[in-house]
Amino acid sequence: MLWSKPQKKPDTNLAENRQPAMAAVSTTPGEIQRTEKKETIVDLVVKLAPIIQEMIPMDCTIGVSDREKFVYYLPGEGINFGAKPGDAIPKGSGLYGAVSTGRTIDTVVPKEAYGVSFKLRGLPLKDEKGQIIGAVAFGLSLKNQEALIEVAQNVAASTQQTSATVEELASSAQQLAGSQEVLENLGKEVLEQVKKTDVILGFIHEVADTSNLLGLNAAIEAARAGDHGRGFSVVAEEIRKLSIKSAQAVKEIRDILAIINDKVMVMSEKVVEAAALSEEQAAATEEISAAMQELSTSAGKLEEVASVI
Repeated sequence: MLWSKPQKKPDTNLAENRQPAMAAVSTTPGEIQRTEKKETIVDLVVKLAPIIQEMIPMDCTIGVSDREKFVYYLPGEGINFGAKPGDAIPKGSGLYGAVSTGRTIDTVVPKEAYGVSFKLRGLPLKDEKGQIIGAVAFGLSLKNQEALIEVAQNVAASTQQTSATVEELASSAQQLAGSQEVLENLGKEVLEQVKKTDVILGFIHEVADTSNLLGLNAAIEAARAGDHGRGFSVVAEEIRKLSIKSAQAVKEIRDILAIINDKVMVMSEKVVEAAALSEEQAAATEEISAAMQELSTSAGKLEEVASVI
């Protein structure tokens, strides 16, 4: 058998000009096929959720749903209620409220529910026509808020207690100042009485001098009378001794009263100084009390701000 060169079959995919054949494409708009699915706002929120969580400096969780079920859930560090894509939206949740009412829903989830309290906001998601196609829920941990409120309450309680103590000190200082004023007046009265004793001592000293002089005269007359005046001489001598002792006693009393006078004057000066210090203390405690009142007011405002976070 002779080998014969095989005949080449014509390529039906090539046109007469040897170029690839192109299928005719219709330019009618209705015949154009769109194969790409258009992104919805739900899809965009799902993409942005991790970025949003990263931007929030506090523990937070984000859930996204369509009208019936979860399509995405991003738990926080401490907030995790275990939702998975495909799970039905629980009734009473922020997502359910936002989808069913079309309004923003704010609620506070107590600590008993998931082990940590958090503030939840549900927001409806709408398409270009304004139709609700889903919702997004953002949960923010209230741990920092609760700690801030506790600190504010402790500060308020401490400032109130301190303010009450300062007010007591101010009241005590005022009472002390009043008592010291009384002591100062008493000291002045004592000084006046000491001055009056000088007059009495002067009189006693004068009596003693007079008695001494009378005793001396009596002794002279007794000596003139001789034996008849001996008895009178003894009496005169005793009068002279008594006058001398009286004069000595007056001197001692005067020295003692001088010392008392000096001590009372020192005491009066100290009382005056203490009264001035008490007044300064009362003024200082009033200033501290006013500052504590301002601090208590600031703590109250801090608590109000914390409740809004």
